[in-house]
Amino acid sequence: MSFRTRLIVVSALAVASAILLVSGTVYFTVRNQLYNELDGSLKDRSAQAVSLPRRLTAGSKVPDCYMNISNKLAHKLDGYYQTVRVTGEVLVTKGLPREVRKGRIREVQLPVSSDVLSVAGNRSKAFVDTIKVPVSLNPNLPKQEIRIRTSFLPPNCALQVARPAASVTDPLRLITVAVLVVGLGGIGLAAVLGWVIASAAMRPVRSMTETSEYVSRTRDLSRRIEMGGRDELARLAKSFNTMLEALEHSLRSQRQLVADASHELRTPLTTAKTNVEVLRRTNLPSEEQDAILRDVSQQIDELAVLVTDIVDLARGVEPNLEVEDVRLDLLVEQTVARARRLSPRNEFELELEPCLVRGVPSRLERAVANLLDNACKWSPPEAPIEVKVSAGAVSVRDHGQGIDDADLPLVFDRFYRAAAARALPGSGLGLAIVRQVAESHGGSVSVERPSDGGALLRIELPVVDED
Repeated sequence: MSFRTRLIVVSALAVASAILLVSGTVYFTVRNQLYNELDGSLKDRSAQAVSLPRRLTAGSKVPDCYMNISNKLAHKLDGYYQTVRVTGEVLVTKGLPREVRKGRIREVQLPVSSDVLSVAGNRSKAFVDTIKVPVSLNPNLPKQEIRIRTSFLPPNCALQVARPAASVTDPLRLITVAVLVVGLGGIGLAAVLGWVIASAAMRPVRSMTETSEYVSRTRDLSRRIEMGGRDELARLAKSFNTMLEALEHSLRSQRQLVADASHELRTPLTTAKTNVEVLRRTNLPSEEQDAILRDVSQQIDELAVLVTDIVDLARGVEPNLEVEDVRLDLLVEQTVARARRLSPRNEFELELEPCLVRGVPSRLERAVANLLDNACKWSPPEAPIEVKVSAGAVSVRDHGQGIDDADLPLVFDRFYRAAAARALPGSGLGLAIVRQVAESHGGSVSVERPSDGGALLRIELPVVDED
């Protein structure tokens, strides 16, 4: 079953449940009200029947349980009446079918049960019941449903007063028919509206499904879902588009990384291969052989650094590295001390403020080391390299020739090397690693060109509240 079909079925069932609940409530409320009114009228007629004169003729003795139902005062007492002695003998009936055949009277009587005899003996309270009695002495005719009330009649009798239940059953029958018609119509309308709503609601879902299937089939990540509004589906479509955009950017970056890496790897490999061929095919003096071997060794070292940088950029931050609180000023101080040993010709000026950040120490140290290495590459020996740590920011400034305006936006791109840097050693990946480390720690990078020359590169990281 499709999702749209399930949605339609659920909508129809919800409407059917609501209609059933409301209809049931209305039905039983009306039923109870009608039966209460009928029972009230039976109680009133019982009281009126008891109040009727019970004398037969002047001076005649009134037998037990006798009621003068035929009295002219009782002409308004519609319904059926019957009195029953405690022995079970029916004494008076009124309103029930009867006939006289061959001098004998045949008549329909209300049923006398043990409960009726219990009331006649004043052992039980009055009660109301619904029964069916014949409307004729002909047994082939259907019976009539009546509501009967049985109450105590002194000294030892029971009075049964009954009325047809048609005043209750007929309206209930009409209500039942109306409820069925309204219920079926409501369920049908709910199914139609559910189909319309489901079709409208499923349209964006269907669009997302088609887009995902198209992307899976063609590997084309440039397709997007067009949808307006601010509802949940619009937000879902926006998130889906964002995901596709991230995947497209990731794939494009991956392809660019592979293309750039292959280009950068080709040069040192070609050079090393040429030097090895020269050594293999020619007999050179030992001095020239040593120079070629040193050149090959240097190229292999550069190639190893390049491969390491490419791997770092490709994998980002390893998931198994633990993030911890890091004193950024102390980490920078240690990294500068190591840079002094590796580049003794450069002078470093430090301005450090205590600062706590969350991160992976080895990755942060690599980023700071790359900034220092870039500054050492460009700074003249007599000019100091200024290193400052303040409020989660690490800035490194050199006093070299500076960065051209056209190169400023591209400084942190992978494999980008300015025209002036192409003659210097390096792969163009150091500053790209700096940006990757900063962004993986929730920070950012920036570059400035001071008015008095040189370049200022900065990493900004979120600060941890030491309290």
